[in-house]
Amino acid sequence: MSESLTKTLDLASRWVTPAGILVVIVLQSQFVSRSEFETASQKLSGRVEKIEAVLIRMEANAETDRRHETILADHEGRLRTLERR
Repeated sequence: MSESLTKTLDLASRWVTPAGILVVIVLQSQFVSRSEFETASQKLSGRVEKIEAVLIRMEANAETDRRHETILADHEGRLRTLERR
C-alpha cells in the first residue's frame, strides 16, 4: 500500500469511533422516552374515544334525518296529489 493510503486509513480509524458515538448521542436525543410516549398515547386515546362518541351520535342523527326526509317526501307527494285534484 502507498504511504498516503496508510495515513488516510489510520486517520479514519481514529475518528470513526468518536464520530459513531456522537451520531448515537444525536439520534438518542431525537426520540421520545418510553414514559413520554405512554403519556402522549394516553392523551391521544382519550381524544380518540371522544371523537368516536361524537361520530356515533352523528351517525344516529343522520339516520334520524334520513327517516325524517323520507317521511317529508311522502307528505309532499301526498300534498301534490291532493293539489292536483
